[in-house]
Amino acid sequence: PTPTPTPTPTPTPTPTPTQPNPTVASATDHPLTATRPPPRETEKTGGKRLPYVVDSMSESYTPSVLAIEEDFDAEVTASGKGSLYLSMGEGKFERKATNASVHVVRCANFKTWFNIYTSDGKRVIKQDVSHTMNLITNPTDNAIIWTFFHGGRARVWSFRFAKNDQMSLITRKLRVGMWEKERKEEFKELKDEDQRGVEEDDMDVDYETEDEEDEEEIYGLKEKFIADRFPERKTGSTVEKNSVVEAGMKLDRNYVVRGSEMGVFKGGYGSNDVSYVGKIKEIRDTNGDLFSPEKVFLHDKDTKMIMLPSENCKRALVMDIESGKVTEEWKGGEDFQIKDLFPGTKYQQLTGGNLIAGCNDKTVFRFDQRLPGSKLADKKIYKTNYKFSNVTTNEAGNLAVGSEMGELRLYSEASKMAKVMFPGLGDPIKGVDTTADGKWVLATCKRYLLLYNVQSEKGHTGFQKRLLKGEKPAPLKLQITPSDIERLGIKEINFNLARFSVGSREEQMISTSTGQYLIVWSFSAIKKNAAKARYQYRIKRLSESVVGGQFTYDAPKMIVATENDVMLQKVKAEKAKPKRRRGRYQD
Repeated sequence: PTPTPTPTPTPTPTPTPTQPNPTVASATDHPLTATRPPPRETEKTGGKRLPYVVDSMSESYTPSVLAIEEDFDAEVTASGKGSLYLSMGEGKFERKATNASVHVVRCANFKTWFNIYTSDGKRVIKQDVSHTMNLITNPTDNAIIWTFFHGGRARVWSFRFAKNDQMSLITRKLRVGMWEKERKEEFKELKDEDQRGVEEDDMDVDYETEDEEDEEEIYGLKEKFIADRFPERKTGSTVEKNSVVEAGMKLDRNYVVRGSEMGVFKGGYGSNDVSYVGKIKEIRDTNGDLFSPEKVFLHDKDTKMIMLPSENCKRALVMDIESGKVTEEWKGGEDFQIKDLFPGTKYQQLTGGNLIAGCNDKTVFRFDQRLPGSKLADKKIYKTNYKFSNVTTNEAGNLAVGSEMGELRLYSEASKMAKVMFPGLGDPIKGVDTTADGKWVLATCKRYLLLYNVQSEKGHTGFQKRLLKGEKPAPLKLQITPSDIERLGIKEINFNLARFSVGSREEQMISTSTGQYLIVWSFSAIKKNAAKARYQYRIKRLSESVVGGQFTYDAPKMIVATENDVMLQKVKAEKAKPKRRRGRYQD
């Protein structure tokens, strides 16, 4: 018989190593401690994953970070654990949850959410990250404090972190979220030196315990003297309200704009009272047309007033104070826009001078009143529209320019490039002011003020020379505390132009207003110890909304205009213990 052939053995294939599924990650492998899962292609993020910051403390969360990311289809940029507290007023906080977790979630379209979960995974807070949070830190208690508006009422919450670095990381990511929300730009596109100005706060520390009893000189808002109202005039069915106030320095006269009228008051200059003198009944341009000035400032030793009409204008109008008539019209060219003007030097109103600083969307310039025809003396025009919106000067004539993009630039001269640019915190800058020596610059935003120390360690300022890498200061953010917002029932913050006090000595105070509230900080105390003094302001409620206020020259007083009244507000130095951010936490 034919032998049966032995079958050839089929070779066993070499097993291929199992490849991990690039789209799946286990929640147990990814609490914040494991390797980042590969990118997910999503419509909302355009297929782009954002850089992830790994928490240095190995923690697991309920729900997991991955579950939160899936829920939001977004990126968790920072997480932490601790206890959640609710303010009971007067600095007292009552604990509402222990072993709670907090997560900052960065979504598409520059939106960031602040989320807090209880230990069993129930979400108790979901809040849109913005400057309306009025976020402050409490380093002593390793806590953050913020406001949450619900139903028109402000509630104050606090979260005490179990670990220090978690508070720092959460705070930085919240600040980044606020900046991106306002700017609608990627934070990572900023230069490293500018990122520090957004993320960090040089004064984000508490002072030493042994300093607690040290008293600081602050400025209290004392008596006020209200002038007689100047007669109301109706425009149709509308009763005009006060809109602009300007205080004299050389002469004892103060001016308040109401529609196309201007009230004249005396007092404040060597006086403890203010009284109505009369009014300029009709403000008309050189063509005889009525107009309502949007901005005014005194010029040529208080004998003239420069006015900008309320519409987007191409001219500045010059009024002779004695006659009450507009005698000149200044232009920079036929189509040259004017966004803002300011005296050529800080105290030119007193000393006299011919130059006027100005800006429009793309140009920083100076007018010279001596020039025939166009008054444009020198300028710097940019190809990029930086949306410049306001300008001020120091006593040397250097310029500080703010923008609707929230940026602040310093110039030695109008025709040269900016020496330094600060990115701000995202909100448009409504106005700027400087100290006479140019060492400090103050920017007003809607919900906060930014105070910059622009003097380098070598002694020069950012107006004179460029600040080297590492020399750019992070701004000191001045704001109303969450506890005062809750205590006073403030529903919205919209600061008017903040100003330094004025006079022959160094500036002592900073003042602004919002709604019915007038606020004064001690600038001298801030320079000495900002950690103590930044929240040691004085706030006073008036009978109606404040439209503006100015310090009187060389006197601790302010000329303040509300919608209907004009008053002299006395400001008196007093000693007070510093206001700590430390809360009383009840467990």
